[in-house]
Order: sequence, then C-alpha cells, then structure tokens
Amino acid sequence: MAIAMTTGYSAQTEGALLCIDAASDWALTCVDQLAASDSHVLIDYGAADGGTAVGLWSKVLDRLHANQPQAHLTLIGNDLPSNDNVALAENLAQQIPRKAKPTVLVSARSFYEPSVAPGTVSFGFSATAMHWLSQSPGPLNSHTHVLASGDADALERFTTQAMKDWNYILELRSRELKVGGRLLTVNLSRDNDGLYLGHNGGKTRNVHDQLHQIWRRLADEGVISEEQYQQGTVLNFYKSPEEFMAPLKDDTSAAYRNGLRLVDERTVYVTCPYRRRWNENGDTAAFADGLMATIRSWSRHSFVSAAGEAAADRVYDELRQRIADAPSEWSLDYVEHHQMMEKVAS
Repeated sequence: MAIAMTTGYSAQTEGALLCIDAASDWALTCVDQLAASDSHVLIDYGAADGGTAVGLWSKVLDRLHANQPQAHLTLIGNDLPSNDNVALAENLAQQIPRKAKPTVLVSARSFYEPSVAPGTVSFGFSATAMHWLSQSPGPLNSHTHVLASGDADALERFTTQAMKDWNYILELRSRELKVGGRLLTVNLSRDNDGLYLGHNGGKTRNVHDQLHQIWRRLADEGVISEEQYQQGTVLNFYKSPEEFMAPLKDDTSAAYRNGLRLVDERTVYVTCPYRRRWNENGDTAAFADGLMATIRSWSRHSFVSAAGEAAADRVYDELRQRIADAPSEWSLDYVEHHQMMEKVAS
C-alpha cells in the first residue's frame, strides 16, 4: 500500500493546523510533567512535511527549556519513507535558532516500525496520522471509504485491521518512551454519534459519498476499469474513543504490559476553516479551490495508485466544480480524539 501526502501538504491543510493548535495545551501539560534530566528526546510521529506543527514545537521547546534550562533537547520528525523528508527537515530546522538550541533530526522510517532506541523518548506527539492502515483489509466493493459504505462485512474487517495497527503502534511507542515519558496523540476519530471527518450528521454533504459518486461515474463511463474502481479505496479508519482507549484498558495488551497508561482523553471538534471564511466573505471560487485542495491532500494518492494521475485529476476537477455549484452544502469539519498517556515502571 502506498501512502503519501501531496507536495505542499501543510499549505493545503489548515484544518490539520487548527487540530494541532487545539492540542497545544495538553502538549505543554505533558512537558511540564517531565522529570529533570540532562537531555530530552522529543519526537513527532507522522509529521508529514512538518509545517503544521511548527508553532506547537516552538511552544513545547520554549516551555521545556524554561523548565529545564540545562537540558539538551533533541527534536525528531518522523513519517513514512515516501514522505517529503526534505521539506520536513526544513521545517524542523526552523526550531534551531530558538533559545533552546535543539538538535533536530529526521527519522526516515515508518511510524509502523521502531523509530528510536528503547527507553529514550521523553515526549512523543502524533497528529492526524495514525488513522492510516498498514495494509488493506480486503476489498471494499461498493464505496471508496468504509465508514460511508454501509458494508457490515467490510466494516468488521477494517475495524479489525485498524485495532491491530493501533495496538502495535502503541506497543512500539511504549517501548520507545522512557519511564515518566509522555505520549500525546491527536487522531481523526469517530465520535459517539458516529460523526467523523467529512460527515457532520447531514449539516452538509458527506465528503466521502461525494468522492465515491465521482469515482463511480468514472467507472460507469469507462474512464477507469471496474478493477481500478475497486482499488480506489481510501485506506484509513476513524476509530471511536473506546477503540482508542482499548489497549490501555486491557492489562494483557503489549502496550499496557510495557507500562503505558491512560492519563486523560477528550473529543475535540474543529469547524472547517474554508467554510468559515466563505460564510464571512462569500468568495466561492476561493472556497472551492481551498476545500478541494485540502481534500485532495489526503485522498489523492488512493486514486493515483489505483488508476493514475489523469483519472485522479478528473476527480478533483469535478469535486471543485461541485463545491462551486453549491457552496452552502459543503464543509469539512474535524472530529478529533486527544489521548494523553504516560509510561510507568512495569
């Protein structure tokens, strides 16, 4: 499976930036709780190009330096081997002139793998990254996103894969954290009413249904084959709060046995910034361009890998037009689950 965010991801994902900003209070709480040490390793798991988290890491580094001015700080950015790691390095380097004078590094391996040595991380952070699945759970024949598909069998398979991945991710992170270290995850989620990114309960159109309609029409018109249609699945899954917390409530899970414990959790909602501006200024062209671009930033690779660049471009040309034709019916509202964890002696 190929996962890759579009080039210039941060510039196209204002909503992700707002989600990170909404977690900055808990990030500062985490570093305030760190025991004094000669050095601290901080890592951003699934950072993409790093641009959306520049402000958060500035706050974290400044706070930790103020708390522990003698400690050397190392900030590591991590994503996937397919990531734009040149851009990630450039965005991380923006922190070097700060008073803390941190060392900044790029980890070019997947967050589904070990990233650093065991027992070395003081503070781990991840935002809008760990909803991607490590592998396909099998075919999704009637839609491009499982949560909008109504396919009970596929939902069971995707849930199983998502929980397998999440358990393993937390196991890896629990090994990498030092005792007393903190982990904060800010994940796209599904709330207790079933709302998730792209589905706000019918206030506006379900974005995933719209993508599927366009993709299905391309198949009906012979632009893509039936095989390509079925391969155009967005391989992510928005977990519920209970699913996020499950490994930390199970004393037999690897993460729990390694000492990872739940400190706090909350569900946070972020209103679509593109829609908010359209409400204020009525600039439909800018709204259509901006909303289309942010949807494209995380979904395009699914269609490119299935049917190539030209077919994917047609999806987003039509998506932009649909938004422009009925702007009041569109919004991309975020549902986020924040989970604060600590490693204790096991």
